[in-house]
Amino acid sequence: MNDRGPLFAAVAEVLRIALPLMVSTGTFSLVLFADRTLLLWYQNGAQMSAAMAAGNLYWTLVCMPIGIASMTGAIVAQLVGSGKETQVGRFLWQAIWFAIAVSPLFVLIALAAPWLFRVSGQPADLIAAEATYLRILMIGAVGSVIETGLSGFFSGTQRTRIIMWASLATGILNVGLDVWFIFGGLGIPPLGIAGAGWASVISFWFKAAIFASLLLGPLFESRYRIRSGVGWDSGLLAKLLFYGTPAGLQYLTEAGVFTLIVLQIGQLGDIPLRATTMAINFNMIAFIPLIGVSIAASVLVGHHLTSTGAAGAIIATRSALLIALTYSSLWAVLYVFAPDFLLAFYRLGQSDADTLEAIALARVLLRFVAVYVFLDSIQLILTGTLRGAGDTWFVLAAAIATSAVAILTGLLAYRYVVESLAVTPLHWWWSVITLWVWMLAVLMVLRYRGGRWQAMRMVS
Repeated sequence: MNDRGPLFAAVAEVLRIALPLMVSTGTFSLVLFADRTLLLWYQNGAQMSAAMAAGNLYWTLVCMPIGIASMTGAIVAQLVGSGKETQVGRFLWQAIWFAIAVSPLFVLIALAAPWLFRVSGQPADLIAAEATYLRILMIGAVGSVIETGLSGFFSGTQRTRIIMWASLATGILNVGLDVWFIFGGLGIPPLGIAGAGWASVISFWFKAAIFASLLLGPLFESRYRIRSGVGWDSGLLAKLLFYGTPAGLQYLTEAGVFTLIVLQIGQLGDIPLRATTMAINFNMIAFIPLIGVSIAASVLVGHHLTSTGAAGAIIATRSALLIALTYSSLWAVLYVFAPDFLLAFYRLGQSDADTLEAIALARVLLRFVAVYVFLDSIQLILTGTLRGAGDTWFVLAAAIATSAVAILTGLLAYRYVVESLAVTPLHWWWSVITLWVWMLAVLMVLRYRGGRWQAMRMVS
C-alpha cells in the first residue's frame, strides 16, 4: 500500500489537470468529426474528402507558428515553479506579438491556395473546393496562434478547467454554425464546404477572445502582471523562439509527412481518400484527447523540475502513461471488435455505392489504427515530458529522422511492394504510417530512459 499511495496520488494529480484538457481536445476532435460528417451528408463525400485534404494542408502550413506558441504552457509552468510569476504576463505578450508578425505569411498562403493543390496532384474536381476551404481557414489562422499562446497561461498555471469550458463553448458554437452554414437557413444559403470553413474561423477567434477577456481582467494582474506586461521583450521572445522553434518544426515535419501521405492516397481517387478520412476521423477522436494528457505531463514535468526535482517529474510521467495506455486500449478494442458500430455514422442517409465501398475500406484501415494506437500514446506522453523539460531539440531531431525514413521507405519501396508483393497502394501507405509511429515511439522511450532531460531547465 505504501508503494501504491504515491502512484494513486500522482495519477490523481495528472487527472486533475489532464481531464479538463482531454475534454477540451476531445471537443476539438468531435468538431472535426462533425465537420466532415456533415459535409458527407451534404454532398455524398466529395466535399468531405476535399475538407480532409485541405484541412491537413492547412495544419501543415500553420503548425510551425502554432507549435512555437504552444510552448507557452511549459515555460509558464517553469516560471511559476521557480517563483518568477511576475514575468508571466510579459512573456505571454511575446506570443501575441509573434502571432501578429507571422500574419503576412498566412495572406501569401491564401493567395497561393489553388496552385498548392494543383502541384500536389489532387483530383481536378476537388481543387476548387479544397482551395476555397483553405483560403477561408487562413482568415482564422492568427486567431488560432493567439488562442494557443494564451491557453498556455491556463495550462501552465494548472487552471485547465478554464480551457475546458472555453473549448466546450467554442465547440458548441462551431457545430451549430456548421449545421447553419453548410445546409443554410435563416437567410443564409447552403454554403457547403465554405460554410464549414467560416464556422471554424469564427470559432478560432471566439476562443481567442474568451482567453483574452479573462486575462485582461483584474483577476490575474497583481500576481502575473498581465496588463502591465504589455510591450516587446527581446529576451523573453528569444526564449519562446529558442524552445518553441523545434516544437514548431516538429509539428511541421510530422504534419508535412502526414499530408504528403494523404496527398499520395488522394491520387488513388476519391474512394480511397474518403475511406482514409473516415478512419482518420475515428483515429483523431482517440488521439486528440491524449494531447490533453501530454500537455498535463509537460506542465507537471516543468513544474516539478523547477520545484520538487526529477523524482516528481518521473512519477508524473508514469502516471500520464498509465492513463494514456488505459484510454487507448479502450479504443483499440472498438477498432478491432466494433468497427461497424463506429462506421455506422457514415451510413446515415447514405446508400450510394461509393460510400458503401469507402466504409468497407475504412473497416480494414481501423485495424491499422489498432496496431499503432498504443505506441502512439507512448510517444505522445514522452514527447510531452521531454518538451516540459526543454528537450525540444531532440524531439525535433527524432521527428525529422523518423519522418524521413517513413516517407523515403514509402516512395522507394512503393513499386516493389505493390507490384511484387501484391499489396494494395492504400494498405501500403497505411503500413508506412504504422511504421512511422513505431519508430518515433522507440526513440522517445530511449531518450526518456537515458535520463538527460532530468537535468534540463528552461528558466534560470
